Amino acid sequence: MASGQALIDLCKRHLIETMQSLPECAPDGAGLGQKALEDAAGFALNLPEYDGYFTWSLLVALTLDGTVEAIQPGKRNKKYRLTR
Repeated sequence: MASGQALIDLCKRHLIETMQSLPECAPDGAGLGQKALEDAAGFALNLPEYDGYFTWSLLVALTLDGTVEAIQPGKRNKKYRLTR
């Protein structure tokens, strides 16, 4: 069985690959919101009031890594796109 960190890395890679397939997420694209990315990646957990935390956590980690850029930082409805 994979370790927790290996599973997180796998999920990050899946989200990056999903974003690479979406023109809006290109480095010069308009970006997509968390919900649209969650749906595209198939990460919806169907937990009322809590859905989205998993995808949001991955996006924050990828933003801190410098792989993803948060457009409209500081605003509630951010959009995300790849940095490279």
